[in-house]
Amino acid sequence: MSDKALVLLSGGLDSSTCLYWAKNKGYDVYALTLNYYDRWIKEIESARHLSKRANVTELIEVEAPFIKEAFNVLGYEGEYVKDKDIRWPFYIPAKNLMFYSVAAHYAEYMKARWIVGGHNKQDVQFYTDATTEFIDTLNKLLKDGCMLCNGSHFEITSPLVELDRLGVIKLALDLKVPLELTWSCHVKTQKHCGNCYGCKSRKEAFNSLGIKDPVEYEN
Repeated sequence: MSDKALVLLSGGLDSSTCLYWAKNKGYDVYALTLNYYDRWIKEIESARHLSKRANVTELIEVEAPFIKEAFNVLGYEGEYVKDKDIRWPFYIPAKNLMFYSVAAHYAEYMKARWIVGGHNKQDVQFYTDATTEFIDTLNKLLKDGCMLCNGSHFEITSPLVELDRLGVIKLALDLKVPLELTWSCHVKTQKHCGNCYGCKSRKEAFNSLGIKDPVEYEN
């Protein structure tokens, strides 16, 4: 059985924790990051820095300019923003179907055992394509379509799915993730803005734990 793991790495708290989780498991770790439309360079740099620090076997960068977040197409406001939830502008239709399909393409050639995704408990409560049921269905489809697997197919695993933001940070600290290299902000700034959903949820979690967040904030 292959010991290779391909981690979907955005540069945020969840995916970086998954990266170090895979390293801690002793897997031969590869990372995959998709540079979709208008993706901020700070997030891309975080994925690069984290990969280098973790000494991954390879960071695979895929250019995907056709993939757009909802605000790029529909704006920040409109009927699609339900219940005033500020996560809607950053929704990407069929995101996980596309991202995992790209990962599966690479995983099949490299004969990987695992594709690792950083879906936490709060993600699953909002994004319907991050649920355990969705991932289970996708695993079945990918297994059925893997013609080079020869009975030893790869599988998507979500090690953070039972953890909330506090739980993820606790695990990250245990795994010695270099949190100062992560990027959670949704705004194009040189420092974390401190006001967007990503920043607020991150700040609240660190404050609840009584720990200083090692990244810099503008506010």
